[in-house]
Amino acid sequence: MKYYTFYRESNQFDDILNDTNIKKHILEKIRWTNYLQIGINDDDKLASYITLKFGDEMRNRLTKDYSPIPGIDYIPIR
Repeated sequence: MKYYTFYRESNQFDDILNDTNIKKHILEKIRWTNYLQIGINDDDKLASYITLKFGDEMRNRLTKDYSPIPGIDYIPIR
């Protein structure tokens, strides 16, 4: 199963959930403030469709990257 996460400030995801091509393939959906996550069986054609149509609202990382930055958080030994 592949998961897609979408972010919108308006919190309106009706167009994604009611899209006839996506609606019949959604197995899981989770909504929280300004986010929607849907779980779909792995299908390359559907993945391309979702990416092309709703790619601007897709999010990959939900948390900030807290990994240390060389030269700022520590000084590398040379």
